Amino acid sequence: MLEYVYSKIKHALRTLDMKLERAKYGYIEKLPKDIEYFDGGMYDAVYEASCKWPHNVALDYFDIKITYKELIKKINKVAAALKEAGAKKGDRITVCMPNTPEAVYMFYAINEIGAVANMVHPLSSEKEIEEYVNDAGSRIMLCIDITYPKVEAIIKNTNLEQVVVVSATRSMDLAVRVIYKLTKGRKNHIKTDQKIITWDKFLNRADKFIGNPHARVNSKDPAVILYSGGSTGKPKGAILTNLNFNAQTLGAKYLVPELLKAENAYLSFLPNFHAFGLGCCLHMPLYFGSRVVLIPQFNAKKLKKYITKYKINILVGVPTVFEYLTKIKFKKNELKNVRFVVSGGDMISMTSKEKINDFLKAHGSKAIIENGYGLTEASGGFIFSPRSVAEEPDVIGYPLPDNEVVIMDLKTKKEAKLGNDGEILVRGLAVMKEYLNKPKETEEAFIMVGGKKYLRTGDIGYADERGVIHFRSRLKRMIISNGYNIYPANIEDVTLKCNLVSACAVVGREDKLRGEKVVVFIVAKDKASERAIKKDLANIYKKYLAKYEIPREIRFLPELPKTKLAKVDFKALEKY
Repeated sequence: MLEYVYSKIKHALRTLDMKLERAKYGYIEKLPKDIEYFDGGMYDAVYEASCKWPHNVALDYFDIKITYKELIKKINKVAAALKEAGAKKGDRITVCMPNTPEAVYMFYAINEIGAVANMVHPLSSEKEIEEYVNDAGSRIMLCIDITYPKVEAIIKNTNLEQVVVVSATRSMDLAVRVIYKLTKGRKNHIKTDQKIITWDKFLNRADKFIGNPHARVNSKDPAVILYSGGSTGKPKGAILTNLNFNAQTLGAKYLVPELLKAENAYLSFLPNFHAFGLGCCLHMPLYFGSRVVLIPQFNAKKLKKYITKYKINILVGVPTVFEYLTKIKFKKNELKNVRFVVSGGDMISMTSKEKINDFLKAHGSKAIIENGYGLTEASGGFIFSPRSVAEEPDVIGYPLPDNEVVIMDLKTKKEAKLGNDGEILVRGLAVMKEYLNKPKETEEAFIMVGGKKYLRTGDIGYADERGVIHFRSRLKRMIISNGYNIYPANIEDVTLKCNLVSACAVVGREDKLRGEKVVVFIVAKDKASERAIKKDLANIYKKYLAKYEIPREIRFLPELPKTKLAKVDFKALEKY
C-alpha cells in the first residue's frame, strides 16, 4: 500500500516538474540568451554525471547492468591500458565495433586521454577499413571479432601496432553468451601475436601503468572522426569536437526537456559509428544520467521484446523502424512507458506520421513522432521539432541554441525569402572542425552568405515566419537504406572496376522494408553477357563494398539516358 502511494506521489511530482520545465524551456522564444556549455571533454561530462547519479544504471546489456560508478571505473582501466600501450594525447585510435559495453569503454577512454576516436563501420569492406585506418594514421585499433579476418588481411598495409579483438559476447551473462554463440556466433580463430591481442590481455596492461591516464581536454579539441559522403558522395572523415556533442546535448535539453531525465531508458540500436547514434543514443542519455540499453545487432522482430522487457521510455530511430512498429501486435497499454519518440536519418511522410501517432495512442503511449534533422558534419542533429510543431507537415523544427540556419536561394546564392525553397545552411556549435586531410573538400563544404560562413547541407527546405524549418528534398545524391547513408558515386566507382562494364549509374528505389534500395543500371562492354557481368560484380562488390551498400538490383540498358547537357539523367532512371 505504501509503495503504491509513493509511486503515485512520485508520478504527480514528475508531471509537475515536466510542466515547469516546459513552461521554462519548451519554446524557442523562451530560450536563454547565454547558455553556459560544458567546458571539457565528452568523458568529463559523463564523469560529472557519475558524480550526480553514481548508482543509476548507465548501461544495460543483455540483463547485465553497469552503474555510472562502475562505468567510470571501467573507462579508467581502459584508459590506463591505452597509455601503457603507448597511446598519447592527439593520437587517432580506431574503433570498429557495434554497440557493446567495450565499445563504450574504449570510446570514452580515448577521450579521457585526449586522443581522437576514429569510428569505423564493422561491416566496411577490407579496402574501406584500410583506407580509414591509414587516413587517420591509427597505431591502435579495437575491432569486433567478426571483423578480425578483414583487419588481419590489411594490417600489413597500415601503421597499426596494436589490434585489440573482442567478441560481442564478452560482457554477456554466461547463459545468454552460450545462446548467442549458438545462434549468432561465428568461429573466427584469432591468431594472437605481438600486434593482435584479446580484450582481456589488453586490460591486463592497465595494472602495469603508473600514474593518472586523464589528460586535460579543451572543449574545442577534436574528439571524434565520423565518415560521411558530404555533398559529393565520396566518404570523408568529418572531425568533430567535444563541444559539438556536449552543446548538442545541452541544447536539446532546452528544446525538448522531457527527453533528458535521469529516470529515462533509451533503446540504443542506432550504431555508434553514426553521428545520430553516437550523439542521441549514447552521449545524450549518459550526459544526463539515463539508462542506455545497448543492442549490438538490431532485430526488428524483437522490437516488442526490447520495448516491454527493458521498459523503454525513449525511442530514437529511423522511419522504417517506426513503420515496422505499427505492424507488431501490442496489448492496449503495452506502450504506456514510451514517453518520447524521435525520428531521424530520413524524412517521414505525413501519412506515416499520422499512422504511427495513432498506433502509439491506441496502445497507451502519449508520445508523438518528433523529427530530428542533421548530418554527420553537424554532429548528427542540429534541428529538433518540439511537440508544439511536430504534427505539422514537412516540419523538422527549430535549430538548437547557438546554431543559426538560413535558407539560401540556389540562383542568387543569397538568403531566400520566408516561405521560399532553397538550400539549408547552418553555422554554430554543431558544425564540424574540418574534413580529415582534405582541405579542398573542407573549403567546398562551406559558403559565405551575408558575410557569414555556413556549412552546406545539400538539402532543400524553407523557413516560415516563426523560424520553423521545413524539409523539401535532398539536393545531393544519397540513398538512405535502413538508416544507413549510401553514396551512389562510390558504388559507381566500384562497379566500373569490372572490365565488362562500359558505363553505369546508381539510383535509390522506394522499398517498404528498407526505405530505399540500391539499383545499379549497367551498359555492357562489347557483347559481354549479363551472367558474366553479374558473376564478376558479385566478387568485386564483396571485396570493395559493405553488405548494406551492395545493389539489390542489377539492370541492363543499351545506353544510359542523358539530359540536354549530356549528363546522366538520374530522374529518368528512377522511373525505369
